Amino acid sequence: MNKEYLNILIFGHMPFGIREVRIKKETLKILVYLLAFLQLTVTFFVCDYIQFKKKTFSLNQLRQESHIQKSQIQLFSTEIEELEKKLAKLKDVDRRIRTIANLERGHEIPSFIGMGGPPSVSAQGRLREETNGVQ
Repeated sequence: MNKEYLNILIFGHMPFGIREVRIKKETLKILVYLLAFLQLTVTFFVCDYIQFKKKTFSLNQLRQESHIQKSQIQLFSTEIEELEKKLAKLKDVDRRIRTIANLERGHEIPSFIGMGGPPSVSAQGRLREETNGVQ
């Protein structure tokens, strides 16, 4: 019957003397298993909390970067609008100068058809196709 119990002696101060605690071995095993389970559970929740904090930190960094990028996009947008306004003013000045100087539109690129030089390979192929189709 003594094998079923575990005796623990607790030495205290003089007035309390020695105390004896008897615990069943089965109860001690259950307590050890419960403590191990509790330790694993606490470890799991601590690790999960640390991962959550890391993700929250990363999310806050991304939000901050997004806010910076939005402000930069807004800045670029206003600069583009200003450039478009300046370009419109330059076109208007160009039109006025051309009107005053009585010039036609000079923006057209003259065609280079009939200019000298050896024909390119693609042009030779098109010429052959056209001559074969004509005959």
